[in-house]
Amino acid sequence: MGDVHQPLHVTQRFTHDAPNGDRGGTAVRLCSNATCHENLHAFWDQLVGKSRDVATAIVAARELPPPDERQTAQGDEAVWVREGFEIAQTVVYAPPIGPRSGPFTLDDSYRVKARKVARERIALAGARLARLLNTELK
Repeated sequence: MGDVHQPLHVTQRFTHDAPNGDRGGTAVRLCSNATCHENLHAFWDQLVGKSRDVATAIVAARELPPPDERQTAQGDEAVWVREGFEIAQTVVYAPPIGPRSGPFTLDDSYRVKARKVARERIALAGARLARLLNTELK
């Protein structure tokens, strides 16, 4: 359920360079500090943190922005996928990500916006999951 809220888990881009798709951004290379080892999908997966420690995750979750109640109430999974697709179009694949497979260097503006969106999406995913569990387990 949380995965569908990460935009690159619900879409991939088809281009001249990637006629079979970019595998949810894994084929889009990113560079930083003169190395090109990261890909767009991994970047987005790690925006909210890399730790697998439960205590660390709880602390991070408490710092997330509160989700919009109207969005939290949306229980249609097709809408969740459509939201991710639209975010992929307007945010994930926005400049400095270009139409090819890279490598691209992310600027501070992209990083800040991506982190904001990722935090909003994970908070929304958590609220929707809580709502679903509370409804189903009554």
